[in-house]
Amino acid sequence: MTGIFDGKIALVTAAGAGIGMATAEGFARRGARVMLSDINPDAGNATTERLRGEGHDVRFLRADATCEDDVAALVRGTVAAFGGLNIAANIVGDAHRDASGPDFHEQSLEAWEYTQAVSLRSVFLSMKHEIAHMISPNKTGQGGGVICNVTSLAGMLYVGAAGAAYAAAKAGVVRLTKFAAVSYAERGIRVNCIAPGVTPTEAYNKAGAEMGQMVIDHLLAFQPIKRVIATSEQADAIAWLCSDTAAMVTGHVLPVDGGWTAQ
Repeated sequence: MTGIFDGKIALVTAAGAGIGMATAEGFARRGARVMLSDINPDAGNATTERLRGEGHDVRFLRADATCEDDVAALVRGTVAAFGGLNIAANIVGDAHRDASGPDFHEQSLEAWEYTQAVSLRSVFLSMKHEIAHMISPNKTGQGGGVICNVTSLAGMLYVGAAGAAYAAAKAGVVRLTKFAAVSYAERGIRVNCIAPGVTPTEAYNKAGAEMGQMVIDHLLAFQPIKRVIATSEQADAIAWLCSDTAAMVTGHVLPVDGGWTAQ
């Protein structure tokens, strides 16, 4: 897939760590010019400087993906810096530490609202402003584009440890992805999402730190390929969905889950 994004402009949220960082790396190494974004400027800048050191055309803008003003400025900044926007990977997502587990009758409204904001509102806002630019001709006179969101297996099936708030938010990402795919297909925009299995994201690391290896082993027990999935493997799936080789794929939820959902 080397060079498949030559001449393309990509935007990646949550690019400071985990799947977002791997996705930004994958786009850049395949030829794209990439705007990286993260709420943590230290992490985002570190990734950006490392990729620049490899000779890639990348930049960084800090943004809180739950804040519409930040997201609007991020998309404007991407278009201003590179002259357009062809690809967007919306990867921001998290759950409040008190929103996990099956007993949601004991969870606070604060935990629910935080989780909805980070895991669903962020995707809505990102897509809203990305699509607004994609449906308008860029400097090359071409409209259209590709978006890939990140949902979760919790948005597709019962994963009790994930909690109701996270499951609801990620199910919302699935439906939003499919709705947008149909709504904007005739305007040249494809929208898909991936659903990761057990992958060492920040949420994964946090769960392991707070609840121990037992929780990770419990999750892996549901995954037929019983190893942790690398963030680069998730990024490879995103790259394929965003490439021209997937030109007729839209509205699709791709589980990258070691066979979990095949059972």
